[in-house]
Amino acid sequence: MSRGAHGVGVGAAALALAVATSACVVLRRPVVAPGGDDAAVIVASSALGAPLDHIARHPWFAVREAGSSRWVRWEVGASGEAPPLEDLAGGGGDVRVHAVWRGARAERAIACLEREAPPWLAALHYRAWPGPNSNTFVDVMLRRCGLHASLAATAIGKDYRGAIGVSWTTEGTGVQLSTWLFGLRIGLKEGIQVHILGLPLGIDLWPPALIVPLGPGRIGFDDR
Repeated sequence: MSRGAHGVGVGAAALALAVATSACVVLRRPVVAPGGDDAAVIVASSALGAPLDHIARHPWFAVREAGSSRWVRWEVGASGEAPPLEDLAGGGGDVRVHAVWRGARAERAIACLEREAPPWLAALHYRAWPGPNSNTFVDVMLRRCGLHASLAATAIGKDYRGAIGVSWTTEGTGVQLSTWLFGLRIGLKEGIQVHILGLPLGIDLWPPALIVPLGPGRIGFDDR
């Protein structure tokens, strides 16, 4: 390869990395906790600290009972009363809200989390890759509690199903096949995604976006 061609290749790779890791989400929703005193459930996540800040995230549920101003978080490593949208993982990274439920739907979700989360967390044998980890926990609870939300593509471990597994997606309109090495997601909303070693590439149909394993995990419209 000539020096010129090599320079062009390096420049193209640098440009692709810059695009993928920049804020390429259109009409991104504000990161705010719902007001009022009705029941509410939030799914949120934060980027891990450097050097993992562009490739990995830590998620949690934050719940508020009806008539209360107290928020309780369900997450791997630090469940308990805590502010709903603060990065408690210590990474100081970008925080995103993926979904919010209120009212009767939130009350059912809170009851489900109180029933399902403690035994799952108590039995967890944590592995950063391929899982189970904090992203696996949120993915499992979403599906068990009938909550539909999209976690970021950089939430490594959200697609962990053991050595091999098939399930509905957390968005609720598709199915996925996952192994430690390879995975495939197909759905009306999810579009088509291929996972290699837990890293996804694909096309999200609604909201439309390219799915990439870096930065915000998507180039296109916000997924909430």
